[in-house]
Amino acid sequence: MKTRVEFLEDFFDRLRKAGFRVEPLPDGDLAAEVYMGNPLLCVITRDGEIIYETYNADNARTLEQAGEETRRALDCHVQPPFADMERMEPINLTSGSYYKVFESAAVVLLCRRTTLFGYEFVTCQKAAPKHNSRRFYREQYFYDPAAAQGSFMERSGLCLQSPLQFSTGELRLLVSCCARCVMLDNELDATVENRINTLMAKIESYLPTEQELSPRHCFQREIE
Repeated sequence: MKTRVEFLEDFFDRLRKAGFRVEPLPDGDLAAEVYMGNPLLCVITRDGEIIYETYNADNARTLEQAGEETRRALDCHVQPPFADMERMEPINLTSGSYYKVFESAAVVLLCRRTTLFGYEFVTCQKAAPKHNSRRFYREQYFYDPAAAQGSFMERSGLCLQSPLQFSTGELRLLVSCCARCVMLDNELDATVENRINTLMAKIESYLPTEQELSPRHCFQREIE
């Protein structure tokens, strides 16, 4: 699942197919009113909760089934992503209450379970004390734990720099230089030569496998 909007659109379509009347609400905290006949059955909040006005067990079961089908179709995360979450520090945002999972460099990763969306993850900045009326700001919402943890790592500066990237041409040149060294340097001992050959094999594993494209093969042809 990518967004709440994506989930709600699919969920509302399933409710309509099940015979409910869904009236979307464009503004505010409520996403839609759901009717079965004339009485208002329930309201759906934008943060994934169902608030019943007229409770009926059969209708409630149908709504839950539609929600489960949407979670399955959109690959929502429904298993607890972290152990002992109930022991973690509770954090209140404008969108609801969460548990704080990680904190580093004034960036926090929060998590909670919603009625509809499954587990929801938030990364946000922690405001400096006495300098902001809000404790947290710049929230980014996720429904995939890997994406949320990646956001947390990036925003908190914990990501390692990407390794240097070499083009195919640069890798060919490196292998060719190694091949020249092994074939022309008579002072190489066996240990160093084996290390260079191992390095060449490792580099060549990233190159096309056709023999005629091998830089080692091209150099061998040059000296024949």
